[in-house]
Amino acid sequence: MRDLWRNAGAYIALLVVTLVFAVLTPEFRQPSNLLNVLDQSVRIGVVAVGMTAIIITGGIDLSVGSIAALAPFLAALYMSKHGGPGSNMLVLALIGLLLTVGTGALCGAFTGLTITKAYLPPFIATLGMMSIVRGLAYILSKGTGINEGIPAAYTITGQSLISIRTGTSTSSLTWAVVLMAVVFVAGHLILTRTRVGRAIYAIGGNEQAARLSGLNVDRIKLGVYMVGGMLAALAGLVETASVGVAAPQAGSDLELDAIAAVVIGGTSLFGGRGNLAGTFAGVLLMRLIRNGLNLVNVDSNWQRVAIGAIIMAAVGFDEIQKRRTIAK
Repeated sequence: MRDLWRNAGAYIALLVVTLVFAVLTPEFRQPSNLLNVLDQSVRIGVVAVGMTAIIITGGIDLSVGSIAALAPFLAALYMSKHGGPGSNMLVLALIGLLLTVGTGALCGAFTGLTITKAYLPPFIATLGMMSIVRGLAYILSKGTGINEGIPAAYTITGQSLISIRTGTSTSSLTWAVVLMAVVFVAGHLILTRTRVGRAIYAIGGNEQAARLSGLNVDRIKLGVYMVGGMLAALAGLVETASVGVAAPQAGSDLELDAIAAVVIGGTSLFGGRGNLAGTFAGVLLMRLIRNGLNLVNVDSNWQRVAIGAIIMAAVGFDEIQKRRTIAK
């Protein structure tokens, strides 16, 4: 019932925010704007799926924004050097995709190993990884992005799937939204219908008890961080497809937005509790708030204040619920 209440709170907040901004500004309720909000939710949404699993295990990952910058840049660097007349662009795009996902998996594996084998706290391990990966992105790129030689098939997530005409404007539903939907559905099924999913919850609930029950805790944690890295890399690919350039500045504040969405959606920072239905509500709530505040011309710095206050309120609510549970 507590999980249902957390989800209900997120969706009630989502409904209230939507109604408020719909009344304050007519532009907010235009189909083109709502499709735009959905499209802008993809980066946070894809990362938030992996972040939900990581936080349920009792961990955290601050490196996802940096991975979102490095992974697609390495792929773009390879494709720009090996593309050209006579090249099979579809094969090149496939290699670029494998490089992107592989880089994310490698970064996640390194993080997971430092946590499980070097016994670093997740906060410290991922904070260090965030700095290392972002630094490598700037070193390899020399501070400049790549916008040439990238095959169209690699950036398919930025292409339109369905176009909707409203008056004189046309809005589109992109393939990126389909990617987000697939990731959420797959993540939900894994967390709720598989042994791995049950093991993730068990580790977050009581890691020592999970070890004593025979679970390979280190392997599961390693896998969770690898998947988190892969999803961060995919989010970086989505951003590259959207802006048309692979840049070392990509993924800025992505880790904070993803963590905020997960926490707002009811996942406990203490581990053991959470679900992707709530996370999806948190993702939409984050984007709707930013979009609405932009439309009513609220300064971006005040937007940061608002998001920070929401995060503190969500964590405070979770702490109150935890203390009540212990008291009982």
